[in-house]
Amino acid sequence: MNPLFFTVLSVSSSLLEAFTSFQQAQAMKAYYDSQADLSRIRTAQKKLEAKEQGVKVLKATNEALGAALAQAAASGILPDDGSALLTQTKSIREGAEDFQLSKLNEEIIQNLGLIEFKNTKEAGLIRQQSGILDAITGFGTDIVAAEKGGLFSGFTRDEEEEE
Repeated sequence: MNPLFFTVLSVSSSLLEAFTSFQQAQAMKAYYDSQADLSRIRTAQKKLEAKEQGVKVLKATNEALGAALAQAAASGILPDDGSALLTQTKSIREGAEDFQLSKLNEEIIQNLGLIEFKNTKEAGLIRQQSGILDAITGFGTDIVAAEKGGLFSGFTRDEEEEE
């Protein structure tokens, strides 16, 4: 068989392999981008849950205050004096602490989500760059191997000049 056929076959196979590596790198980047988008959505959901927890705390605090005021009024005690006031102050303090904790949780969730999003995006970029380099180096290695195997030896200038 003609050595030109095998040379063309080798080079085209190497090109196809390089193209496939490049496409795989693009696909991996798209995968990581979608994972980053999913992490953003999960973070928003968790943040909303933390915010809802804060609202529940405020509602529970209001209910506790209402109950303390109603109990004091039903007993004929002034609601803004003595043990009734102490009960209200305690309810407000506990509610404020719980609400602050829910706000802190919301901020932590936001920060962790942002870190996860950025790390996933970065992983996608690195995988894309790695795939492109793999494609280029794989193609170069295949061409060098073909040359070492003598596949291009039938196409030297010396032989062309002799003919």
